[in-house]
Amino acid sequence: MTAPWPEAGRETGRRAAADLAVLVRESVAAEAPREVLHLRLGGAAPLRPHHRQLIRAVLEEALGAARSRIFDLPNGDLLAVARLPAPGLAEAEAALSRALEGAVALRRLRLPGDAAAVLGAVADSLGLDTPAEPAAAPGGAPLDTEELAAAERALAAADPANLTLAQTVCRIEPGCGWPEAEWEDRRIHAPSLAAALLPGRDIGAAPALARRLGRLAEARMLAEIARPASLAGWRPVGLPVSPATLDGAGFQRFAEALPAGRAAEVTLGLRGAELLADPGWLARAAPALRRRGFRLALDDAPAGLLALLPADRMGFDILRLRWAPGLPAARPAALDRLIAAAPGGIVLTGVDRAAAIAWGWECGIRLFQGPLVERRRRP
Repeated sequence: MTAPWPEAGRETGRRAAADLAVLVRESVAAEAPREVLHLRLGGAAPLRPHHRQLIRAVLEEALGAARSRIFDLPNGDLLAVARLPAPGLAEAEAALSRALEGAVALRRLRLPGDAAAVLGAVADSLGLDTPAEPAAAPGGAPLDTEELAAAERALAAADPANLTLAQTVCRIEPGCGWPEAEWEDRRIHAPSLAAALLPGRDIGAAPALARRLGRLAEARMLAEIARPASLAGWRPVGLPVSPATLDGAGFQRFAEALPAGRAAEVTLGLRGAELLADPGWLARAAPALRRRGFRLALDDAPAGLLALLPADRMGFDILRLRWAPGLPAARPAALDRLIAAAPGGIVLTGVDRAAAIAWGWECGIRLFQGPLVERRRRP
């Protein structure tokens, strides 16, 4: 059993976060029910010493059995997880609610149904981005039905090339000259999408609307790539798309339009925030995608995300690791394991400076993407 109050330390907290993420994925895969009590200590005002002593005493008494585990996350939050039946967890919640009198926020969750909420708490504790709650409307003003319909008509008529950002993933070897193109990464460019469909409106202020229009734009992009004229000039491509797009009819038409063997030259990128929002989706969808021949990538992943979604253990073919100036100092152990197992399966993205390429070479990475790579490509 994880100790309720281990000694403070970054590594201990990260291990707890990684262990909890594994437990959530196992619960989802096995449909194994568990009760969760989340104590939001990370964002709370500093607790008085007697409050901390009380929390420790209550949890140790109620959850000292082998059927329970307590996870001390990096931001100070505590999550207690118990197999059913879990009377001790209910007793601990009631006792803490009475004794703390609102000094600590408590919430009860249940796995696997609340897996996204638990993984969201883990992601928050690691400082990672998580899906935003839907806002009422972009720019603070709700869209009426006519405006939404007009935006969707504009999308249907728009040139997909004007809505996408294309960059080339290149192989760059130490001591060699020009970067050598491997495949083209094409993704919907949110600012271009907003400017084309809702000029002057902040589409990012309404995540639900942005996701809807993003899915429609992804379907348009797929339809354009599958046109006979586009297939005639084919080259390997990476397509970061949402799970909802991959579940839709537009993707099915795209897959069916590809000539035999061509799916193996398509890398489907899956964003970590969307996988955290639906932890069971990958297990459900990946087998069918692989049978068709598609490659799967964990897309635009910061280093900390590997603790929640270990790319090698989840069966991704490609890890698209996001470059950041602090990445060398925060280099996760999982990265070394991935490089040792599949050195050609990691792309360092967002490369905007020579130091990023030099660090990638030092790690064994040879695939790069970003503004600097585009400038160095052959004219």
